[in-house]
Amino acid sequence: MASEVNLDVVVVGSGAAGLAAALAAAVDGAKVLVLEKSPVLGGTTAMSSAGTWVPANHHMLAAGLEDSPDEALTYLRATAPPGWAKDEDELWQALAEHSAPMLRFLEDKTPLRFELVNHPDFYVEAAGGKLFGRMVSPTLISRYILGRWWNKVRPSVKPQYFTYKEMIGGILKDPWRSVLRMGPSLAWRFVSGKVGLGNGLIVGLIRGCLDHGCEIEVNADVKHLLQEGGAVTGVEAVIDGKPRTIRARKGVVLATGGFDWAPDYMPKHFPGIELIGAPRSNTGDGQRMAAEAGAALDRMDQANIAPVTFTGYEGHRHAQPLYETYTPHCILVNRHAERFVSEGSAALGSALDERGPDGKPRHLPVWRIFDSRYAHTLGMHYASKDPAFVRSAPSLEALAEKIGLDPARLRATVERFNGWSREGVDRDFHRGETAWERYYTGTVERALGTVERAPFFAAPFLYASLGTKGGARTNARCEVLRPDKSVIGGLYCAGIAMAHPIGTKAVGAGTTIGPCLTFGYIAGKSIARRNA
Repeated sequence: MASEVNLDVVVVGSGAAGLAAALAAAVDGAKVLVLEKSPVLGGTTAMSSAGTWVPANHHMLAAGLEDSPDEALTYLRATAPPGWAKDEDELWQALAEHSAPMLRFLEDKTPLRFELVNHPDFYVEAAGGKLFGRMVSPTLISRYILGRWWNKVRPSVKPQYFTYKEMIGGILKDPWRSVLRMGPSLAWRFVSGKVGLGNGLIVGLIRGCLDHGCEIEVNADVKHLLQEGGAVTGVEAVIDGKPRTIRARKGVVLATGGFDWAPDYMPKHFPGIELIGAPRSNTGDGQRMAAEAGAALDRMDQANIAPVTFTGYEGHRHAQPLYETYTPHCILVNRHAERFVSEGSAALGSALDERGPDGKPRHLPVWRIFDSRYAHTLGMHYASKDPAFVRSAPSLEALAEKIGLDPARLRATVERFNGWSREGVDRDFHRGETAWERYYTGTVERALGTVERAPFFAAPFLYASLGTKGGARTNARCEVLRPDKSVIGGLYCAGIAMAHPIGTKAVGAGTTIGPCLTFGYIAGKSIARRNA
């Protein structure tokens, strides 16, 4: 590549949003270059399970399920945090309108094929909520269709030889039995390079981009935007250690992901964060470049906060999603030894991240408290990774002393929960009563279960980010805005590098990836049609 390059569009970042933007722009006739900072492609998306929330998608409609953009918009409005509509309604409208066309576009222009996944919206009870149909995920695809790029997809902390449907249908519930049952099939998948989940999504997107003429560079670190007359006209990059000036006639799309590893942003916006599940290349480059170009940054205190376990990744401790607190004989307590949320709630992340007047998390540290009937599930899981992580004691009082909680208050909290369990209804937090919780437990009774059989156990309930969701404020065309709402010409932003219109309070499984793809698609079409 020459020291100065001229083309139409530069996309910075190669996750769901970046590749969707590159593909959409290329299909509309633009000459596109994708620049990825790390040596591998896919970012946080490649590490994910690729659950993809797409309201009114063609698969659900073909199955006879009813949905519409209007119903999706009603749902987004009904479930949003108070006050968000003022800034986000324009983006919600765009999301509701363009999600379904985005999915059909991906299936038309790439080898990707999606299937329905049996997941309810988080808040089915809200206006516009749906029990089934809005959640899709890619079917298996061979990484070998990428040719020389076949081994350039970012590895995940979880096996990628399954589909999301298989994961929730059996792998997560009974992994060993499921793997044994699928043995011959898994062997063939390994030989043929078949992958699903996040790797599968990225493989299909890369193939689509290559087929439509996109150029891709890895080890391409972008730190500065070029500007002329107040408009963005390209980037300065270091590619394989060599400086490059890249001119983009139509502009630049920032799709660099979150800022989870940014030493300046994280202490300010997420004090007390204990674990991160995003790639270490997510250091806030897009947010920083947008700000330097005059953009308004917003929603910087929002992230995909989720229950996690820990694992190793690239030689470091790393977060891995773990959803199991909806099962019996376990509760969550905060630093005051009190319950503060239904343990099976879809809003666990929001509850964990609840801030006090000082802007700091209100409940930390949070603890799982459980008895011997639950211990085999969590204790064995963590003991193999860190034997000191799970603490045990013969009584609740002794356990409280070990973890620095008030013994009398912990005893009172547990006994109160046990009383609700025996009664068959959680009158404090209504555990097990929503459609989302019943999806996992079946009945309220199975969601409860006393904590009373010694010995007793405690494990930290980690405060973890799987991807921050704050960044440049945009309009519905994904054009980046200044604080006065004026457009910065030639600068677009998509995915979790933008001020994401669905924040920490997600509204369904897949409401990170789905909107990332949709806003990437919108950004790509918008920039390709820009008259520079």
